[in-house]
Amino acid sequence: MSVSINDIVLMAVSFLLVGILGPIAIGEIANATTSNWDASVVTMFQTLLPILWVIGVAIAYVPRGKK
Repeated sequence: MSVSINDIVLMAVSFLLVGILGPIAIGEIANATTSNWDASVVTMFQTLLPILWVIGVAIAYVPRGKK
């Protein structure tokens, strides 16, 4: 499996969106709809979302060995 330049650009844009805009959006949603959430819960979601995205991309694009 080869990775094209198109894949690299799409991954870079998706990392930007998920890593920067995702936590901001989660914070805004949590403040608007669930005002009774603790700040630690919101922070946990803001931290976990980019980490889960990186794991998902790694599973999708890292070769698993010879087939």
